[in-house]
Amino acid sequence: GYAEGVFTVQDPATLAAVRLLDPQPGETVWDACAAPGGKAALIADRMDGRGRLFATDRYDDRLERLRDNLRRLQLAEVTVQKIDLRAPGEAADLPAEFDRILLDVPCSNTGVLRRKPDARWRFSGDRLADLVELQGVLLDRCASRLKKGGVLVYSTCSLEADENQSHLQRWLARRPEFRLEREVVLFPPRSRTDGAYAARLVRAA
Repeated sequence: GYAEGVFTVQDPATLAAVRLLDPQPGETVWDACAAPGGKAALIADRMDGRGRLFATDRYDDRLERLRDNLRRLQLAEVTVQKIDLRAPGEAADLPAEFDRILLDVPCSNTGVLRRKPDARWRFSGDRLADLVELQGVLLDRCASRLKKGGVLVYSTCSLEADENQSHLQRWLARRPEFRLEREVVLFPPRSRTDGAYAARLVRAA
């Protein structure tokens, strides 16, 4: 039944961010770094075909994989667009405001080394600093599109505090209109899942 879209295969860690996002039918939701589409599929399932779900990414090959997965799962209601969030104004075609936004940022992948062993050879202090800078830019871009009272979930598959808790503490210090409502840390030796971090941020009404 895989080819027919009866089921999909995901690590349980994928659920953490979507559970914190808690999308509801009828809402306008944005999965900002959506490829390959695992979390977008879970969001669509929870929305039950009601509301609007936008799934975006910046690379053509990743977008093609995203579209393939959504097509296989028969989730035609998801709107897929190519967007480079690093560029100001790039998301102009999207709705002005969203009820909920999932931002699963590019990261160092230190929580998924069992599936991406090459990540350990790409890790360095300089690369970590570049990633943190990029994550901050993406967070600012998405935060500007969240409606008052809305929910933004920031997530990574990293174990590094610089990309997770410490990063969000610094960001929240300069964005007082947001508060951290809850966070989840999955550490593979304890959780028996991929490593992951997810934080639920709420914008003041």
